[in-house]
Amino acid sequence: MNKAVTVYPAVIDSLISNPGIGFIAAPGLMGDIGDVYDNRGEKKEKYKFTEDSSTYNHPDSKVYFCSVRWKDVEIEKDVYRWEVLEEKLDYAKSIGCTAVVRCSPYALNEEDDIPDWFRAENPEEPEFPFWRVDPQTTRYVDYWADFIKAFAIKYDGHPVISSIDLTIVGAWGEGGGTEFLKPDAISCITDAYLDGFKITPLQALLHDPMSMGIITDRKEKVGFRVDCLGDMGGFHGEEWSHMTDFYPQNIQNFKMENAWEKAPVLFEACWHMNDWYLQGWDIDYIIQETLKWHISSFNSKGTIVPEPWKENVKQWLKKMGYRFELRKFSYDSEVRAGGNLDIAALWANVGVAPIYNHYPLVLKLRSHDQAYTLYSREDIREWLPDEDIAWEESFSIPSDVPEGEYVLEIGIETGVKEIGNIKLAIEGNTDGYYQMGKLLIKRG
Repeated sequence: MNKAVTVYPAVIDSLISNPGIGFIAAPGLMGDIGDVYDNRGEKKEKYKFTEDSSTYNHPDSKVYFCSVRWKDVEIEKDVYRWEVLEEKLDYAKSIGCTAVVRCSPYALNEEDDIPDWFRAENPEEPEFPFWRVDPQTTRYVDYWADFIKAFAIKYDGHPVISSIDLTIVGAWGEGGGTEFLKPDAISCITDAYLDGFKITPLQALLHDPMSMGIITDRKEKVGFRVDCLGDMGGFHGEEWSHMTDFYPQNIQNFKMENAWEKAPVLFEACWHMNDWYLQGWDIDYIIQETLKWHISSFNSKGTIVPEPWKENVKQWLKKMGYRFELRKFSYDSEVRAGGNLDIAALWANVGVAPIYNHYPLVLKLRSHDQAYTLYSREDIREWLPDEDIAWEESFSIPSDVPEGEYVLEIGIETGVKEIGNIKLAIEGNTDGYYQMGKLLIKRG
């Protein structure tokens, strides 16, 4: 009785920006700015990646890096000023971005010290250059784990946070000296993260075999981050580099080669991309390695992309993270109120990583004066790249839907108005929804 309609959406090849993936936003290069300079202070000609870009000499983005210091949040033991983080999350949302969040225990400058109340307990600083407090002779491990537990209670599942850095010790939370800790100390901190964050994805620094072994033994969903992408010999010339002598080996050695299937892989530039360019490093090699490692996002530290690399970076962005193509969509064009709407579709994820946040896939029924949202049971986090994604589902039409003709749309909702829906790599985007065709609803 029902008449099936099949639609073949037109796939697009243009750049699209989506939450949680791509280059980390560069606010200093956005909007109505003056001259553009590289990281060495040299003035550069302005350019944009697309005609409607809001960012100069750098891609537009839907993900922002939010870092807060422990001392600014926990002003007294167990007394928290979460508004320090809230302000940064509000800013991320205001520019249409989700946020990668890092809580940093301390850094190297005196103003980046441990909390004042903790410093009062331990006035002496250790000799180790990347510690401001000795985690082995003080209560650092207990206090930091307590902070992480409180952080998780407050923020697990926060709609603006796309993922969280798992920080253990060291300046900026970058892990310096983790290898000197006892396993129980590492477990105390990592357990606080793994037990606390059950919804929001985590990524751990690819730093040392002991901490990574403790994390992987838990068999939880944890991705990884690295902080010196691009280094092709900046520390030791041709003798050693991160790109050829650390990352490829230790992604395997630390058993993180499949971590990307369940949690994100993030990279930060070693120095700046402009330094790579001036050194003559092979951008295509760097890009291809990251795609092989299933990159989701890249922190360029808010500095320019050298214009000769614009096209290389555009191709990189089209593969970075997830990119969903809807290739075929079939549905019943006539249904009854209180009955079922059967759909069948073929999707493809042509990026190199899945999506890690549980955003709902929805159908929207729109008439001239009403709209109804039907939520799918599909978990799009399981849409891995390089696999055919066949989706079939039957949706119940509410019995109180008025008779008449509706436009049938499809979308993936983030639930945050300022961030908007996930963009698909097909034509027809209208406020984050894509029209599939007309649907007639009858009664009786």
